Amino acid sequence: MKSIYSSAIFSMLLLSLASVAFSQPIKCYMENCVFLSTQTDTPYVETYLSIPGQTIRYIKNNNGKYDGGIQITLMYLHDTAVVAYDKYLLRTPEISDTSNIAFNLLDLRRVSLPEGEYTVELNALDVNRPEVSSRIAKDIKLNFDRGKISLSSVELVENYKATSKKNVYSKNGYDIKPYPVNYYPSNLNKIIFYNEIYNADKIVGENEIIITYSIKYAQKDQVASDLFHFSRQKASSVNFVFSEFDITNLPSGNYRINIQVKNKRNEILGEQSTFFQRSNNNSVVELNNISLLNIENTFVVAIPSDSVTYYLRCINPIAEDYEKDYLNRVLISNDDLLRRQVFYNFWLKRSNEDPLKVWHGYKKQVDIANTYYNSQINYSWETDRGRVFLQYGSPNSIQKDDHDPAAFPYEIWQYYKLPVTNQTNIRFVFYNPDLVTNDYKLIHSEAYGELNDPRWRYKVFDRVKEKYNYTNLDNTRYPNSMGSHVDYNYDINH
Repeated sequence: MKSIYSSAIFSMLLLSLASVAFSQPIKCYMENCVFLSTQTDTPYVETYLSIPGQTIRYIKNNNGKYDGGIQITLMYLHDTAVVAYDKYLLRTPEISDTSNIAFNLLDLRRVSLPEGEYTVELNALDVNRPEVSSRIAKDIKLNFDRGKISLSSVELVENYKATSKKNVYSKNGYDIKPYPVNYYPSNLNKIIFYNEIYNADKIVGENEIIITYSIKYAQKDQVASDLFHFSRQKASSVNFVFSEFDITNLPSGNYRINIQVKNKRNEILGEQSTFFQRSNNNSVVELNNISLLNIENTFVVAIPSDSVTYYLRCINPIAEDYEKDYLNRVLISNDDLLRRQVFYNFWLKRSNEDPLKVWHGYKKQVDIANTYYNSQINYSWETDRGRVFLQYGSPNSIQKDDHDPAAFPYEIWQYYKLPVTNQTNIRFVFYNPDLVTNDYKLIHSEAYGELNDPRWRYKVFDRVKEKYNYTNLDNTRYPNSMGSHVDYNYDINH
């Protein structure tokens, strides 16, 4: 079956073959999904790899054709101990022409692991360019509660077909090829996903369960573009969700596929989500008709013009991507009425019953952010700490250090739960490299859609990094200097 996604990865890369062959690094995508084997009652991890063929170097072989290969090293670590390990060669097919490479290397590995928290580390080495490698590390958690309904990870799917001969991609009668990229550009108009639901029969007996699946905004618990479906299934030891959405008109932005399992009383018994990004240059943006909105007798009429501009700027942290584009356009214009219509519409969408109330609630948060996170140059919402505070709310804990002799001042924020992404124990790391402006920069986070840099410690300790082999990209754990508490501060309560 021809992949509908191959061109998507290439459109993101925009690499010429010549430059790839001699200078470009390997481009790897890795994703992990966690499942439960009901036959053995043990969890396992599926690790998906995708490597665009354009990023691999090819040499002529004895058959007069060209081929290449990537040496893959996969490690599954619990704390610092390697609990599972795999090393193998992933070879390309033989090709006659290297000027038009239109395939990806795709691989799937399954590993059974005890329940717990792990780090999956991938190292990829081009065998024809041994000096070129790529490294990815991602955290996973295996935890299935046998006393309640549990859900597997949500697997994004590239394509599928009915199984004719069982193979590594076979599941429940289909060969399901994973899509290990959480990015959907304009030329992809469909998102396919797979999920497993466990223990429903133990919880509801022979009754039916209601399974809802939708696309929601990453920043709020609201269905996007009416992308919502549901199904009824008889409760079983394993129930399956294998479905898709047409995302042709889904605007650019950050989203999540959300799956909920409910009983007949509409009570949520289990839930799972996965994050993805959409870039869509062809969508019809709903805000285009705002100029028709009647704002007479609304609270925005009495707002001074300069305040309207200020308020439009301060809502940027909680705006969707397509809303940000529109906000930028109206801020450049001199149309005062349109600015007021945009501002009112923004809050009307968030509360049709009382838009003024939700605006006042947010404005209080802006006032708090301005007290603590303004810099000498920018308002709070223009700084990284202020933006995170307004977007995700106040953190549950803040660890900060202004006195480490080898480090720049830094702060580590921890959120026990991010409702907008359905993630738990999420951290944000900020540092202040100029020591003057109070403008701390975000350098690392585990939150979906945020900057993630496993080598963030080298930025915190930038002044002395030369002592610790920072040019070795495999090094992610900075050797703490005497008196440093950076690792303790990062791992506390985690």
